[in-house]
Amino acid sequence: MNPYPTVKWSFHFLVLAAACLGAFGAFSNSSALHAGPIDLGTPTARTPYDAYLQPMWDVLRNLAGNQPDVGVVEKFVQQGHSFRYSFNHDQPYRPQTPAETEATKSGDCKAKSLWLAAKMDCRKVRFVIGKAKQVSNMSHAWLIWDSPQGWLILDATLYSRPLSPERVSSDSFIPTYSYAPGGKYSHAIAAAAASKYADHL
Repeated sequence: MNPYPTVKWSFHFLVLAAACLGAFGAFSNSSALHAGPIDLGTPTARTPYDAYLQPMWDVLRNLAGNQPDVGVVEKFVQQGHSFRYSFNHDQPYRPQTPAETEATKSGDCKAKSLWLAAKMDCRKVRFVIGKAKQVSNMSHAWLIWDSPQGWLILDATLYSRPLSPERVSSDSFIPTYSYAPGGKYSHAIAAAAASKYADHL
């Protein structure tokens, strides 16, 4: 039995999710963005999680123009991976703040990803909601980063080091929505079906 609540989708919202292919805050027919094996999605005006993500926007919109060294980021990922896993059943969709994660040395995938973004202080990151595995019934959160070596996957919940997309199987890290300092993006799976945003456990 699934212990976590799901986001309820209406028919009208599914139509809107499929149609929201425009620039941030507007609609258009622009094609999806691609960067090698990384799916960067298509700009969209809204996502079903917008009401829950203010802590995420508080972090993303205040990131500086830093571009940290990959070795430094790897240490952050290792540190986040060492934090105790903790899921808040009362707030299944709302990520806790990086300050809470830092203070308690604990958090779920949303919390660890947001903490990592804050530590990196780099505007070249995206907060991603999707599935760790295509067959998973639960959703997961991670970061992607346009690093000096190209795009990398940063998942401090499941892994202790950055991952190269070229070394990740095609049925792993399936994005549904992603969020950057400058906008929101819808990915292929979002137009096909609703996705639960609770966690991978």
